[in-house]
Amino acid sequence: MSRSQLPLALSPPRRLRFDNFVAGANRPLIATLRHCPGDGEWYLLAGAAGCGKSHLALALDHEWREQGHRVRYIPAGASGAAALLDPPGVGDSAPDCAIVDGLERLAFKPEAERALFNALNGWRAARSTVLMTVTGTAEFDLPDLASRVGQAARLTLRPLEDKDLDALLERLIEDFQLVPGRGLKEFLLRHGPRAPSGLTHLLDQINRRAQAERRVASVPLARQCLEASSSGGD
Repeated sequence: MSRSQLPLALSPPRRLRFDNFVAGANRPLIATLRHCPGDGEWYLLAGAAGCGKSHLALALDHEWREQGHRVRYIPAGASGAAALLDPPGVGDSAPDCAIVDGLERLAFKPEAERALFNALNGWRAARSTVLMTVTGTAEFDLPDLASRVGQAARLTLRPLEDKDLDALLERLIEDFQLVPGRGLKEFLLRHGPRAPSGLTHLLDQINRRAQAERRVASVPLARQCLEASSSGGD
């Protein structure tokens, strides 16, 4: 393989931390999560799809681990349901903080609902702090599970305003170490996704394409990535 054919080393994945979450009107909510007491409090983080719930869940996971706590992070879905079937831990094996990211993907699935209910009971007995995230409302077939989840303090993420999206874009350009071409930022603010996760994914694709193809992060490249994303391609 010639030198020109060698693949470029792409940038590492963007780290999801409290410090690089653009809060906008959500600063009090972020403060609550970041400084939540480790005394068995439960939180339900709700918001629209793509608004940053997983970012905050992973940020909490990182911060608690960095402080030496035992954390159990469960991304809901098929693998999450399977993970919940494992004993949640009691006594010294119980997590200090348990995070279930995406409750809506477990709803109306009998085995997954029962597994979540049993896990919550175990975490309650162990006085673990619990963070659950949900898109929309937390509705379940199992009444006891709905009651358990309803005991959590509800935190609702508000959408970002235009000035906040501008700040997010600046942050993403910095995090991805992009050198933006002329007009790129204005194009993305006008035509890009308004959901933080969508905008982050788009910048990630632009960054990867720019590196792999040795191209400038230009408006034409952004347009190609946006069209590919809209059509379901890479």
